[in-house]
Amino acid sequence: MRAAVFTGPGAPLSIQDIDKPKIAEDEILVRVSHCGICGTDIHASREGPFMAPPNTVFGHEFSGEVVEVGNALTEGLFSVGDRVTSLPFIKDQTIGLGEVTGAYAEFVKVDPASVVRIPSELDDLNGALVEPLAIGLHSVKMAEGVAEKQILIIGAGPIGLACAIWCRFFGARNVVISEMSPARIEMAKTLGFNDIVDPSGDVQAQFANITAGEPEIQFECVGAPGILRECIERAPNRGLIMGIGLCDHPDTIMPLVAFTKELRLQWALAYDKEDWDFTMQMMIDGRIDGSPMITNVVSLDELPDVFEALRSPTDQCKVIIDLRR
Repeated sequence: MRAAVFTGPGAPLSIQDIDKPKIAEDEILVRVSHCGICGTDIHASREGPFMAPPNTVFGHEFSGEVVEVGNALTEGLFSVGDRVTSLPFIKDQTIGLGEVTGAYAEFVKVDPASVVRIPSELDDLNGALVEPLAIGLHSVKMAEGVAEKQILIIGAGPIGLACAIWCRFFGARNVVISEMSPARIEMAKTLGFNDIVDPSGDVQAQFANITAGEPEIQFECVGAPGILRECIERAPNRGLIMGIGLCDHPDTIMPLVAFTKELRLQWALAYDKEDWDFTMQMMIDGRIDGSPMITNVVSLDELPDVFEALRSPTDQCKVIIDLRR
């Protein structure tokens, strides 16, 4: 099968013919339809502690069609032709970030316990959005109550926007987004978020000017050194800081400031299956729509150049690979 292979840091992804995954008796093989490019994939392709091993095939935000079902699986559980997406976990490993071939390829194997059927009301393109939207949902749930709260989202990438969508869904009083990229600001506005602050200026003052209050909950969705320190400095007493962005470099904070304010710092990782089920149901019901985030749909052959461009994104937000092209 054809796949985009990570060969090492500094080199673009390589389109290669590799072996199709062989499934065990309790696994399912899926022909990939669409797969999103995640910021985690970009991080994993860089030199550093989070770097994936050479010959990794990335891709964990995918939709597709069942083409083979393991012999040990209960008859009728899943059938050839079922349209599915899946949490990217199989036998204590993460699909697309190590030994298990990811969905930047024509086929991917999955664990039936992690598979979610895509109903007819949802197309395959939107099926590939369930994963990033579920991350936002899980992050907001971990904040343990955003209703009537003043919210600051730091970063208007796909995950920041997903967090903003769910904060609004669950009744936040105000959702303010900190972003400097003109393209991402326009994307936020397309999604209905018009309260934007400039991170190169005094974010706390800008936030107060918009809301007449302080950011009770901050969702840090960038993952760059120094941002947590800024969050701590602007947080009100007993404020909450949610660490969502992946920072794989050492960082420095002033614990005394957090101590004197009695702040809470909470990280959120991935999701639970119930987050996927709820996300998909809300998409079907028309109560959640992440499709405006999709700025580019590309072929596998176009992927290496697009992947490199995403290291310094300009007008891209969520880029999705169409494996059927």
